[in-house]
Amino acid sequence: MVITDLLRLIHPALAVIIVFPLIGTAVNLASQSRQRRLQTANKGKSKIPPVAGPEHRCLGELLTGAVVGLTLLGLAYPIAKNIIKKQLCFSPTTVFIILMFIATVASLAFLFKAKKKLWRGTFATLTGMGLLVIGAQYGVYHRNNEWYWSHYYYGIIAALLMILSLAIIP
Repeated sequence: MVITDLLRLIHPALAVIIVFPLIGTAVNLASQSRQRRLQTANKGKSKIPPVAGPEHRCLGELLTGAVVGLTLLGLAYPIAKNIIKKQLCFSPTTVFIILMFIATVASLAFLFKAKKKLWRGTFATLTGMGLLVIGAQYGVYHRNNEWYWSHYYYGIIAALLMILSLAIIP
């Protein structure tokens, strides 16, 4: 195995080690929150602790950051490989791509901090647009003829849905 093979394995390894367990825990807490709401609506009391809802929200925010970060990492490898292969290290396109990565991460950080609807919408839009612009760069394999099988499209859709879920939380 060469170093490029190891770098290629970072994205799937982080997905399996970090994102998948977060998904399982978030789904479990979502189920507990729903069961608690249904039980308190019917009987007035529930054995499920009241912290299930806030923990679900906190874990959802963590999951959003992990999914968007994993998407950016997944996009960074083929773009960097293309830049190195075509020797475009100091071109304006490379500077633009680096600035887009920085702007996307910054807008995601501001989305986490934003409280007002206007700012949450603004930063969610900027983060989503950053993902789409970065994903449209050369080197990223889109599989456009068979988009319904494409790992790229499913990953971008998952990241955009996570950004949307973070933006609509009051």
